[in-house]
Amino acid sequence: MEGIDELLRGMLHGYLKRGHPAPAHPHLTIGQIHCLRLIARLGMPTMSELSEALQLQPSTVTGLVDALIEHGLAERRDDPEDRRIVRVALTAEGKRGREQHRRMMRRRLMKVLGDIDDQGLHKIHDALTILHDAATRAARDHS
Repeated sequence: MEGIDELLRGMLHGYLKRGHPAPAHPHLTIGQIHCLRLIARLGMPTMSELSEALQLQPSTVTGLVDALIEHGLAERRDDPEDRRIVRVALTAEGKRGREQHRRMMRRRLMKVLGDIDDQGLHKIHDALTILHDAATRAARDHS
């Protein structure tokens, strides 16, 4: 287990170290970027849905969303079916920034994986599938 932890930490440290291109929105915190990603994935979540998905208190999520709104990346919208409900959506700038971030992260990953042969890529895929499934089960068991 310790060896896996060391490998993951070392890989992420090397992957995120200086020398890589600047993120699409360098002024955002990791929490804000994660929130932006989740809004994109969920579509137009309510604040409650966002709080649950992020596993954060509503007041914390309000702060994250407020920061995204200040940067022009998200906006609050009334729910068309129930005006008491507020939803969060990405603005056009937020969608562009999210897509730019995805492309940058994919380029970084392709650079890392670029010289690994097909057999090695298959092994990585299999190992990540096992890890993903275990993480999904753990998350389900803790909810």
